[in-house]
Amino acid sequence: MSLTIHLNFTPGGGAFYAVLYLLLVLGFAVLVWYLSGRRKRRIRKILREELPVSAEEFEENWITGRNRREQDGYKYHEFPGCYVILFYDVRPEVEDDFDRYHDVYVGQSLNVTERVHHHFTGYGRGDVYADLKAGRFVYVKLIPCEREGLNDLERALIDEYRATESYNATAGGGTDWEAKEDREGERSVTRRGLWRK
Repeated sequence: MSLTIHLNFTPGGGAFYAVLYLLLVLGFAVLVWYLSGRRKRRIRKILREELPVSAEEFEENWITGRNRREQDGYKYHEFPGCYVILFYDVRPEVEDDFDRYHDVYVGQSLNVTERVHHHFTGYGRGDVYADLKAGRFVYVKLIPCEREGLNDLERALIDEYRATESYNATAGGGTDWEAKEDREGERSVTRRGLWRK
């Protein structure tokens, strides 16, 4: 007893369409794999371009200048983006040491410098402030990004740093900025005064 299968590879045959479908699915899978690797390479390149800034240096440069007309500093540089806060038990001395962080927290904001300042002054994530006050060495990396790309960038950074194994409770990227702006825009006054749109 023998079983013989005859495949019809002519354009009208069913096997032709099955093979064509299989090739399309395989091509799509390769494209997705390539694009995800390209995104990771882009993220790694961005992260290698600049060294993190220590929390002390960030806060020392929050406001600089001798008088009101000459004021500068992080406070006056608003931009949307993500931030990576890195925690070390030993102060990083050379560039390679920055990869040896102990804990990490990744976040996003429409005003990233102000958000990081809040973390460092006790108005953000409690773990960040507690570690800073406990004497751990804390550094931050700021990554500018357009508002439309914040969720994707935050998810990629959380994945790259494996931040859900540390201080991030979720994989990130869940902020609906338009809905948030609508809710916040309805308020005319915040604890800091008039709401800035």
